Amino acid sequence: MKRNLLSLIYVITCTLFITSCGESYAPITLTSIDGKTSVSNNDTIYIDAFSDGKTFNIKGGDGRYIINNEDKSIISYEYNGEKLSLIPVKLGYGKISISDYEKNESRFTVTVKNPTRIFHVQDIAINVIGGELTQNETNIIERDILNNAIMKVGGTIEFEYTVEDLNKGKVTIYPEKGSTSIDGMFNQDKDSFDPENGNTISKFTISLFEAHDKLYLELTEKEERNDTCMVLREDVTDKYKTQYHELNKATIEYILEDTTEN
Repeated sequence: MKRNLLSLIYVITCTLFITSCGESYAPITLTSIDGKTSVSNNDTIYIDAFSDGKTFNIKGGDGRYIINNEDKSIISYEYNGEKLSLIPVKLGYGKISISDYEKNESRFTVTVKNPTRIFHVQDIAINVIGGELTQNETNIIERDILNNAIMKVGGTIEFEYTVEDLNKGKVTIYPEKGSTSIDGMFNQDKDSFDPENGNTISKFTISLFEAHDKLYLELTEKEERNDTCMVLREDVTDKYKTQYHELNKATIEYILEDTTEN
């Protein structure tokens, strides 16, 4: 009886040891080539539709990987035994699973999306220039510009590029945090340079679906409080020039934080 019991314990111990072999390896993960980004089981990988895709090193597991692409119409892949490249095919959601011969497995959601730039309004600066304007007139213009601003502090603007040339697409504006969106389309001119500081200027013409007027905005960098930030600038001089003849120039600048998801 004792011998049978010892035999049973031995069998159970061996079985537990064998079945736990797969768990003795580190989980299978993906690491960007620069080592800055790590993707774990059940994480989502975002890939721009007009890009060449993203390449990763596979880590963990026993080193002998089996790759299964569940959505070939959305993504394709290339694997050379060391690096895994995920290549966009069309917009949508796909699944990639990576397993090994020890039954370790990790699954990743791959989202192919249009490239999108997202900016959050941190501050607003208004500039009114006119040497012959009274202080009261200047204050009135500044107050009116602020009241009519398309965004307040806390607002967000998103540029979603829908063509491969990356010069037009959909624009979504949230005037304030938690507000209903204002939607439209945009065209982006070829980048130019600011002769004063050499910074790149991206010019946008925005047509909003529920408004007849167009917005002409310039996106550039600016030194602000000893730091470089993105600024979205609108020249509103023509809106006030007929009423205030002494006005030389009036602009509103949205001081931005780039919150684009990589």
